[in-house]
Amino acid sequence: MKKEKLKISRLAAAMAGSVVLLCAIYSGVRYFNPLDTSQYIFEEGNFVQPGGKGSASPTLVSGIDGELPTSPSIAEPGCTSKTVTKDDIFKGKLVPYKNDMTVIADKSEDSVNLAMYKNDCYSTLGDYFPLNKDAADGFNNMMKAYNEATNLTDFAIYGTDATLTGAGSPCPIPFADSKTGNTVDVAIVGRDSIIAYDGDDAEKWVVDNCSDYGYIVRYPQGKTEITGEEYYPWHLRYVGKPHAMIMKANNWCLEEYVAYVKGYTRENPIVCNTDDRTYEIYSVPSNSDVTYLSVPLSGNYEISGDGSTGYIITIEKK
Repeated sequence: MKKEKLKISRLAAAMAGSVVLLCAIYSGVRYFNPLDTSQYIFEEGNFVQPGGKGSASPTLVSGIDGELPTSPSIAEPGCTSKTVTKDDIFKGKLVPYKNDMTVIADKSEDSVNLAMYKNDCYSTLGDYFPLNKDAADGFNNMMKAYNEATNLTDFAIYGTDATLTGAGSPCPIPFADSKTGNTVDVAIVGRDSIIAYDGDDAEKWVVDNCSDYGYIVRYPQGKTEITGEEYYPWHLRYVGKPHAMIMKANNWCLEEYVAYVKGYTRENPIVCNTDDRTYEIYSVPSNSDVTYLSVPLSGNYEISGDGSTGYIITIEKK
């Protein structure tokens, strides 16, 4: 019995020694061959491992020339990271759409039926005119101010997302950006008929003052060589107050303004002061299929594509 107990004790001791030896060997391997974490990408709090040799595809979407997009390492205080893709370059209030471009409507914005949402200072020639809520609020405020300035209520909405065009129409040409939900086509209610809005007479007030309400004449006078279109004062586009005010102050069309913004960065933004707000505006180029933007946690910002190479960020400072 004593011999059997002795054998068991020796066996147990040998096993324990083996475990200790294996642990020592493993620790030595880890010490001389530390874990290579370069194969991982830190994205929004998680390590993501791209596909290695023999894998079908990477875990993340590859960028230009096969490079993986880079996320900001540490967000600044009060900021977070917002992910945008190359499709977003062609989405937003500031994209200078041409009629041969595919329009990507921004479904994130709330839409209203202007025929039901309107005030009493203008009319609608139909029962359904969808418009993004910010654009609708801006138009209502503009028509109220127009009525107070002229005592007129002769403007009528002829189209928003779709406009009846062709021979005899006061808005004879369709434009692709109507699908964005940020445009209105207007006409004038005459005594016996609907009249095309030519931007003259008392109604010129809208051309002169629409920027105060976030609107521009999308195809302004004297800019045909840049826009490719004649002067159409009846096609109004909502871009937001700071952008519209800057365009008016410099006599710029949308194409000129977007080109100007590309010269400004997050470190050196355009600063625009309105009556009660301050805005910072700058451009971020797209350098891959996925781009990470640093934006305020407060949510007081807008992102719009520029229609060609990147994104325009507008931050509202209270």
